[in-house]
Amino acid sequence: MKIETVLFDFDGTLADTNELIRRSHLEVLEEYYPGEYDAEKVRAFNGPPLDLIYSNINFAEKETMIAKYRAFNELYHDELVTLFDGVQNSLRLLKQNRIQLGVVSTKRNDTLLKGIKLLGLDGLFDTVVGGMDYTHPKPDPEPILVAMSRLNCRKETTIMVGDNFHDILSAKNAGIPGVFVGWSEKTLEEIAPYAPSFIVHTMEELTELVLTHQLVGNEKS
Repeated sequence: MKIETVLFDFDGTLADTNELIRRSHLEVLEEYYPGEYDAEKVRAFNGPPLDLIYSNINFAEKETMIAKYRAFNELYHDELVTLFDGVQNSLRLLKQNRIQLGVVSTKRNDTLLKGIKLLGLDGLFDTVVGGMDYTHPKPDPEPILVAMSRLNCRKETTIMVGDNFHDILSAKNAGIPGVFVGWSEKTLEEIAPYAPSFIVHTMEELTELVLTHQLVGNEKS
């Protein structure tokens, strides 16, 4: 399978934002529900949009809770966000080989662009799709389809790379392969029911598979 376009989720895939997300949620939830939430419970909140998360927790207070989350998140963003190993070099290598690159995230656009710039990734992506660019978030296909429309790319030569089942299902719903990253906080057992098309364990492995056209069939490793 010749790949011409690679779409990436951002949080937990390119950027290690796990600690920032965890602490932001716990800061809010401890205020409203003292002692009820811990790091393991909020691990499930990596991926879904904030509106969905807090609607399910406390619909009446969701706007206030989201505002508090964002305030804490912004305050500690630069301190706690880092790149996963091999990300920058791998993206540059893909770019040098004329692979189109895009980000498809549920993050608010301003925060997403801030993270990209902070981590030295600005200029590497041909499109960046954030939460303000679509109506229906992942696992709906709309975010991916928005990116594909902007890039004028084909389903047959496009993959979506992510760390969560939302990414895998969104890819399936868009009709493209979904690649699960082995450095995710989600375990292989947790992701298995969603049947990712491929599993990679490092950015270098992903890059090699893309450049050598080894993404074929429906293989997992």
